[in-house]
This record gives sequence, C-alpha cells and structure tokens, in this order.
Amino acid sequence: LWLTFFITPFHYTDCFSVRQIGYGGMFQPAEETFEGAKDMLANGVLEGVDAALAYHVGPGRMPVGLFMYNSGKTMMYSVDGFRITIHGRGAHGAYPHSSIDPINIGVHVYLALESLIAREADPGKACVLTIGNFSAGSAPNIIPDTAVLQGTLRTNDSASREKLVRRLKEVALKTAEVFGGMAQVEMISEVPPLVCDPAMTDEMVSYMEELPIPGLTPVPDTSASASEDFAIIAERVPSVFMYLSAGYMDERGDAPAHNPKVQFNEEVCPIGSACLAHCAVRWLEDHQ
Repeated sequence: LWLTFFITPFHYTDCFSVRQIGYGGMFQPAEETFEGAKDMLANGVLEGVDAALAYHVGPGRMPVGLFMYNSGKTMMYSVDGFRITIHGRGAHGAYPHSSIDPINIGVHVYLALESLIAREADPGKACVLTIGNFSAGSAPNIIPDTAVLQGTLRTNDSASREKLVRRLKEVALKTAEVFGGMAQVEMISEVPPLVCDPAMTDEMVSYMEELPIPGLTPVPDTSASASEDFAIIAERVPSVFMYLSAGYMDERGDAPAHNPKVQFNEEVCPIGSACLAHCAVRWLEDHQ
C-alpha cells in the first residue's frame, strides 16, 4: 500500500496537462501494461490540452535532487509486446512422425527472430528483442498441439520499429508454414519511442532552475531502453518527461526499480509537487 501510494503522485502522468485557462492532473492506470494512456485518450483526456509534463521517480544509488531529461533525442524506447501462438498437431512422444511439433517450430521461430536483430536491424540504431516466455505442453512424453512465445521488441527509432514489427510477423508466420504448422501473432502493446518536445523541455528546465530547492541539479541527455506509454501522449501534444531521483547513497539504493527490495526516498515528494505546480504556473504565464 505504501508503494502504491508513493508512486501514484509521481508515476507517469503524474503530470499536469496545460489548458488555456488552467491546468489539471492526470493520474493514469495500467501504465505497466501499456494500456492506460490509450484508454484515457479514448475517453477524451486530451480534449483542450495544449501541453503535458510528467515526472517519474528513479530509485538507486543517487541523491535526491537530480532531474533527468532529454531535449534532443529519444528518451525512452518504443515497446511492441507480442504473443505468438503456434498450432501444430499433437502426438505420443514415441511417434513424433505423427505430429507437427509446435515446440520444434517455436525453437526455429525464436532463432529466426534473434537473426532479425543480428542481420536486419540497422546497427546504427538501438534495437532490443526479448522472448520472456516460451510455454508448451504438460507431460514429458506427449507432443502438444500448441506452443506460445511472448516477448517485446524495443527500439529508439521509428523506422526501425516499423520494419522490425512487420518482419517479426512475417518470420513467425512463414517459419510455422515451413514445418507444416500455423502461427497467430497478437500485438499486446504498441507504444512509440518517447521523444520530448525540445523547446518545451528547455522551458521546463529553466522554470525548475528558478526554484530555491537545495541540490536541485539538471542531468541532460538521459536515455533508457525501458519504455513509457506517456509516449502516446507525447505523440499528440507537446510534452516533457523527466525522472526525479528518489534514491539513497547507501545500501538502501542497491535495489533497482521493479525489484521487490527497492526503496524510494520520500524526500522527493515535496520536490515533485513544487516542480509540477511551479512549471504549470510559469508555462501559463508565458503562453497566455
């Protein structure tokens, strides 16, 4: 309960959305499954919105007071989550010739997808493909009917993303056909790279530097291979996304985010609140 309470004010669109006559907060659910921003957009959250600012806390071995941003390049990677279901024909393990083995097909699909990164991804761009789940069967002596692979594709480049998502689908379908099976590819998340508005980012940095907060320190050009569905908001309105350090310089900072032992330094809470309020007011003053 503490973790949920702590993250809610600053996690994701823990942001203000600027309208012509004022500003309001957006508290978005389902960020980790990349569904919240889409649902909020579908329900009109950006109607009349001119700009957005979001803060995300960052644990680790770093002092409270750092704010990390990127005003020139991709700040966080895209993420296209996928589920590949391979349909074969089950059989007894003693008679494999009677089967169309979906596990065998899945292994070849896995290797073919790894080759996409090795041989088809632009080496000048960052591209990461991970299969995090491969499940099939329930008994050691039975070849099952189906196998399922689930994973993510991430990149910092929109053109690479478009190409690799297309090729991922083609490779899965055609590889299954080669071995006599069939494959279905379901996209379970589709989030673009997070690219912040350069001019607005510089504005927000200048506003934050006006605040008399001890130790408040800018860290430019921050980039991460993780993903954020705030990128869906940033595609539609000028947006800024920043990390606020919420770590410790001792052993409490050893565990990273998404680790069950992670600890967040709550001294970041008034800093985040002050920055959100001040930036909103200052932006409105400068954009009447």
